[in-house]
Amino acid sequence: MARKPISIWIGQGLIAAFGLLVAGVLVYAAFKQWPVIIRAAANNQSLLVLAVLETAAKLAVVALLAWTVVLISKRSPLGRWLGLLCLAGVLAAQIHTYTYPSRSALTYDTPGQQGVAFILQVVFVVAYMTLMVRFGFSKASKLYFAGAHGAP
Repeated sequence: MARKPISIWIGQGLIAAFGLLVAGVLVYAAFKQWPVIIRAAANNQSLLVLAVLETAAKLAVVALLAWTVVLISKRSPLGRWLGLLCLAGVLAAQIHTYTYPSRSALTYDTPGQQGVAFILQVVFVVAYMTLMVRFGFSKASKLYFAGAHGAP
């Protein structure tokens, strides 16, 4: 039985950490928004339905992240593909925050700081893409995910 490669450990940890972050943000938003939604729903029932559907969709994303971590631990081939999908989602979220920074995001005072930040962002994306390739397509990864189901 093949041991778990380091790329699987890192990928699984990133997915779990991202899932916990998303769950925490969801709980925080629920405590902040639901009292307002309940008061507004007294006049408009469709608002309540939309809020429930949005919350259900967010919970489904958290459940998908959690289930992916479990499937990776069980060496399921589906865990490999869902893991790649979740890692791509984490990368998409990171790129979104680079593209559309919040008002409280870091600002760079000089062109040198901007250049270093850009280089670090490119290094991050390249390293992350390397992790994704190693997670999904390396020989060790294929052996790991084939371990529960027979020969590679």
